[in-house]
Parts: sequence; C-alpha cells; structure tokens
Amino acid sequence: MTKKLLNLGFIDEFGNDLNQKHVVNFSYLMFCASCLFMVVMFFYRQMPSIAFFSFMGLVVGLVGLRYNYIGLFSRAQLLMPIVKIGQITILSLFYFGSASGFHWLFVNVIAYSFIVFRADQRFIKYWVVAGSVVLFLVCEFLNTKGLYLTSPDQSIVLTAVFLCVCFYFAVVINLVMSRLKAVNSHLRTLAERDELTGLSNRRKVLADAVNIFADSVINRESCVFSIVDLDHFKKINDTFGHEAGDLVLAQVAAMMASVIRPQDEIGRYGGEEFIVIMRNTNLKQAEVVMERLRYSVENMLIETDLGIVIPVTISAGLASIAPNVSRYEEILAQADKSLYVAKRNGRNRISLQLNYQN
Repeated sequence: MTKKLLNLGFIDEFGNDLNQKHVVNFSYLMFCASCLFMVVMFFYRQMPSIAFFSFMGLVVGLVGLRYNYIGLFSRAQLLMPIVKIGQITILSLFYFGSASGFHWLFVNVIAYSFIVFRADQRFIKYWVVAGSVVLFLVCEFLNTKGLYLTSPDQSIVLTAVFLCVCFYFAVVINLVMSRLKAVNSHLRTLAERDELTGLSNRRKVLADAVNIFADSVINRESCVFSIVDLDHFKKINDTFGHEAGDLVLAQVAAMMASVIRPQDEIGRYGGEEFIVIMRNTNLKQAEVVMERLRYSVENMLIETDLGIVIPVTISAGLASIAPNVSRYEEILAQADKSLYVAKRNGRNRISLQLNYQN
C-alpha cells in the first residue's frame, strides 16, 4: 500500500526524478493526514474557523495529489511548498502563537526544497528557502500569543511538531537511501547482465569463474567448465538476417538457463559462445547435464515473425579442474580445445577433455 501511494501517478522506474516524486507524494500524504487530524480535533473542540481553515488545506492537498495522478508533476511539485508555507504562517501568527513552535515546520519545507527541486529549478528552490527562513524569523521574533491555544495546548503542539519533523526527516532520508540502493542495484545489474540474452555478461561470468575455481581448490572439490557454441551461427545471420540471429541467441540462452542445475552458472562469453560452470561436479556428471542441454536446444522450435522455423544445434567442450592447474584460464583453454574437437567431429555433440595438453 505504501509503495502504491508513493508511486501515485507514475510507474516504478529508474528515472532521475523518481526520488523527487516519492518525496512529493509523501509530503502531500503527510500534509493531508495532518489537515484531516486538525479538522477532526478542532471541530470536536468547537473551533470552527480553524477546522474550516484546515479543511481548505486538506482540499488543496488532495488537489496536489490529483495533479500527480494525472501526470502534472511540476504543478504538484510547486503547489506543496506554497500551501505549506501559507498554512504554517497563518496558524503560527494568528491561531497558535510562537510558543507552540508550529513555525518549526518550516524546516520540513526547506528540506523538501533541497530534495525535490532540480538544479535547473534552483531559482524556485532559493526563493522557497529564503521565504521559509524569513517567515520563520518573523514568527519567532514577533512572539505572538495565539488566540485559540492555552499554554498547555501550546506545549502539546510543540511536542507534536518535534515528532512531526523527526518523522518527516526519518522517512525522507529512508526514501533517499532506498532510492540510492535501488539505483546501485540496477546499475550493477546493467553492468553484469548481457542486454540481449539476460545472462551474465563476459565480465560477470569470468568473475564467477575465478571465485568458483578458488573455492574448488580450497575445498578440494571438482568443478567443470564448459564452452558452448551455436553451430553455423554465421549462416543463420547470413540467411535469415541479424534480427533472426538475435532471436536465436535470446531463445537458446533462455533454454540453457532453464535446463542447467540451480547451482551452475551460465553466461555469454561473446558472440555466439557461452560458458557454463558446474561446481562440485566431475566430468561424467557434467556430461549428463550438457547432453541434456544439447538435446533440449536441438528440439527447440524457433520461429520468426515471418513464420520461418530456424533449426539450431550446439556444440560444447568440457574440461575439469586438475591437480596441476593453477589458474582458471587453463581450464577454459582446455574446454576451448574440447569444443574444437566437437566441431571437427561433426558438431551437435559434446566433447570431454580428459588429459591436459599444451
């Protein structure tokens, strides 16, 4: 529910202004909630003028939320500080008095301005901040008594203002930090994923290879590296076009990712080549996995938008860790030699490298 409210009027995305939109929506929700509370409280205490004033603030807050809902974010962005400044100034000077500390809510307006307004809106931001500071000083040094609140009431309002400011800053900081984490996670995904296939890209799969190789050496476990290559892929591109080639790569990658075991890693090595890393696995076990993968790809039905069915097969070379191996690159080199053997022997097959050779 909270996420839906914060995303009111726009879908969850990774745009640059998403954090500002979240803060704007949260500010409106908090403003509307406070206005509704004051309407109920002052109506109950038979103070109709403050209750009506608070009700008008609630209406304006709902209008701001409506602006967001229909996509008028700029209007909603600007309306919030205006209505908030007006509310704080009027209630502080004419209703609550300086001793209530209600004017300290200008701190929320200042924080809102620095977070929400972009660099190209610095003129508006500075005017809002300057106006908030000036009006805060006016409310502070005029030392008005207030018409409707007694001294105990003012103490209660002062406590409520303190809690409100703390809550606002806590939520806004949490929104900013959550946004930074989400953006960092998204950027990490973009840096580690191949855009076409959705698999790990070369950098990520080789980093996984280093870690798995190191763990296998330390734990004295077997691991198998496999290099998989699409047979006659250049011919597919030349015959059916590069769009068809991209379709083949994407669908074959999805099939392979669904066939391998959960503990295995797969990534795009480059072009039409893929790497499969099988931890805690010997060559015979790996051969079973790769044979199942080869059979699944061979029986795929890949059809273009024009209704053309493209037959696809793969060849794979396997190599396992050995006592005399000191680097993961050596396993990849042997897997590549095995792949060459598979292609030389007719393609659409699996080849195992049993002995390491220079």
